[in-house]
Formats: sequence, structure tokens, C-alpha cells
Amino acid sequence: MNVSSSAKAGFYPTPESKNLVQTLNELKRELSRFGKTNPDRIGYNRLVKNVDSLEESLKEHYRELYAMEGALEAASARRLTEKQRTMLRIVAEVKGDTLYTTLIDRVSEELDIPRSTVRWNLKGLRDAGLIAAGDRDNKGVPVRLTDAGRVMAGIVSPG
Repeated sequence: MNVSSSAKAGFYPTPESKNLVQTLNELKRELSRFGKTNPDRIGYNRLVKNVDSLEESLKEHYRELYAMEGALEAASARRLTEKQRTMLRIVAEVKGDTLYTTLIDRVSEELDIPRSTVRWNLKGLRDAGLIAAGDRDNKGVPVRLTDAGRVMAGIVSPG
């Protein structure tokens, strides 16, 4: 199983991640040995299926983790402006059914800045993967923070 987003072989995001991968690989080796000596093929096949499912779940976890890592890298590389940090906090506070255009109006009024400025800054947050919202082709989708956006909103919140 290769779970690395890094070019460095053997990179793991946390020490526990490495332990999980090593333990899963040990479990697969033991299961293989067990399958050679155990006459209960039904039980063995059930165990193999469960271990395979666990491995796929772990791979999906790492894919999501690395996607969030990429979004955070993109956001930090862009160096969020004070307006964008404030907008992230506002998005974190809005109800789950707030649409993009409604949010633009709210932020424009709350920060006393032109709607075009709000739209431009929110586009930057969307492009950085920090917010998700409807677009020209997919209207009616409420604005929400992505996982990376929630992390960044926590980082940029005052106090």
C-alpha cells in the first residue's frame, strides 16, 4: 500500500499513520499464512474481505487527507488577505442554506465593501478549495466551508 503524497519514500503524515500501515501489512501477511493452513474457506474469505475493506477505507482516508493538505498548501501559498480571513469566518457562521449570491449581499453589507470585491475574494477562497458553493452551471448549492476551509477558519479566528 502506498499512501504517500510526497516524493520521499516512506513518508507518512503522522507517526500513527505509519503504525496503521505497518499493522495492516502484518495482518495481511498473517492472514495469508492462516489461509494456507485453515480448512474453513468461508471464514477465511470473510476475513480477507474485511481486511480488504479496511485497506480501501484507509486508502480513502489518506486520499482525503492529502487533498486537504493540498488545499491548505494552496491557501497558505496565496497568503489570505484580511478580507478573505474575515469572509472565511462569516462563511463559518452562516446557516447551511445560504446561497452564494445571498452571502455576497450579506458580506458586502457587513463589511461595507462593493459586491464586486466580495465576489472576487470569495472566488479566491473557492479557487483555493476553502469554500464550496454553486456556480454558473450548478446553481442553488449552499455555501459551506470545505474541510480545509474549516481548518483555516480555525487558524484565522481571533483569540
